[in-house]
Amino acid sequence: MPRPTEPVLLEADRAVVTVADVLVLDEVQAGSPHVLCAHDHLDRPVRWVHIAEVPDIAKLLKGGELLLTTGIAFPDHDAGLTSYVEELAEAGASGLVVELVRRYSTMPAALVAAASRVGLPLVALEREAPFVTITEAVHAKIMSAQLADLLLEERVHRSFHTLAARTAPGDVVRKMSELAHCPVVFENIAHKPLAVADHSVPLEELLSGWEDRSRRLDNDHPGWLAASVEPRGQPCGRVVMLLDRPRTALHRCVLDSGADALAVAWLVAGPPSSLEHAAQRELLQDVATGRCQSMNEVYVRSRALGIPLRHQHLAVMCVASTHPFCSEEALSRALARSRTTGLVGRIRDDQVVTVMVLPPGDARAERLAHIAADVRGAQAASPLSLAFGAAFLPEHPELGDLPRAMARAEEAAQSVLGTGDERVVTVDDIDLRGLLRLLSSDPRVQRFTSRELRRLWEHDERHGTHLLDILVVYLESGGNKSVAAARSHLSRAAFYNSLDRIATVVQRDLEDPEVRTALYVAVLASPGGPPARTAS
Repeated sequence: MPRPTEPVLLEADRAVVTVADVLVLDEVQAGSPHVLCAHDHLDRPVRWVHIAEVPDIAKLLKGGELLLTTGIAFPDHDAGLTSYVEELAEAGASGLVVELVRRYSTMPAALVAAASRVGLPLVALEREAPFVTITEAVHAKIMSAQLADLLLEERVHRSFHTLAARTAPGDVVRKMSELAHCPVVFENIAHKPLAVADHSVPLEELLSGWEDRSRRLDNDHPGWLAASVEPRGQPCGRVVMLLDRPRTALHRCVLDSGADALAVAWLVAGPPSSLEHAAQRELLQDVATGRCQSMNEVYVRSRALGIPLRHQHLAVMCVASTHPFCSEEALSRALARSRTTGLVGRIRDDQVVTVMVLPPGDARAERLAHIAADVRGAQAASPLSLAFGAAFLPEHPELGDLPRAMARAEEAAQSVLGTGDERVVTVDDIDLRGLLRLLSSDPRVQRFTSRELRRLWEHDERHGTHLLDILVVYLESGGNKSVAAARSHLSRAAFYNSLDRIATVVQRDLEDPEVRTALYVAVLASPGGPPARTAS
């Protein structure tokens, strides 16, 4: 699963320069700054710094400016000073810094009172400080902060770009939660959660009454920041960030980038039904890979998808195929037609798994067989060879029981794949033939098979004979030559001569039961092996 090449960390607040940041600069400290009022507003961001020696400067401001002045142009009366400060506050100025050297030795009381009343930070510089030096220092700091923001935003965009087209919606949601340090929920148009991330909040608490809450709240409700997910301009749902602190511009950056990535993931997944399959698939993959933290998480997430599994008799079915098998829809339709509730997801290209609710007792085997027949019928026109494995969970499963059941169902399905066995098998049904199929990729088994049969393979290839077929008939007849001869449709004399030739080629005594056992194990483990005997 692809991941960004480097982690991206989102700080709690955007990298802005505040009035407090300006006051600690060496260039400002050289003027012995003293804050006279509005101490609780020193966190105001400073967008720019102006040297302001005109009385009507307010009309030139755009907001976020910190003004530096000697006070030379201040009005001569208290009403004018009050009006001056009020106009600055109305224009959105961040603060006012007055050098008490040229005109004033102390700050006018009317100025302090007005600034205190409107909450405008007012700072006195007790000593002369070159304003040009201060503006250069502050602007450099502002530009550095803006560059840091741009770089961080670019890294955020890059992270989602690497995710969008190659991963599932859940990966995008997890990345959003990681970057924004908050819970994130991706829901469809019906407000059903399709993907959830951030386990710092108990999942059950997070999703409790989610659909009702989501319907009532708009995108900008306090503590609730959301964006619509619109592939090709058509809404398919929205992604929600739940914030326990003031939102920042970078929260919005993560939200918008994540929404865009989810739109791409939606296009890759296909129609809305496929998106819901993707959500089920992710839950099953999270179980299989150990990403789920508890069975309660499985229950809560499945319930949010409209598939209640808690307090039910559960079983796992694995549908394996000889070629990539992507028809989650076929298995979902089979479950629906049999009125069976279950999660369905593709674990690998050649495997689809369902965790389903089954009736207890003998009825479950009949239900499984009915579902398997339905899926097999849906694939009848394709060249796929399908196999079905099943495993059952205990009445009160723990988290580890579910991935174990998935592994056992897969093992059972693989043991009969390609044999023509149409049963729904469990690991208890695996015979020697199935066991050797499961072990056939082991190099030690491959070396054993080659050692036992290589001479016979080479002889048949070189001389155009069928000694291996005759050996298989003999071995499957339990070493009874008369029965084997009859089954081979050869005369006894011809059959016996063939056995003598086989013994000479393999350099073994075929009368030895251990030799026959070794040869039959090699035959079963060889590619193709003998034809399977399908259980009736």
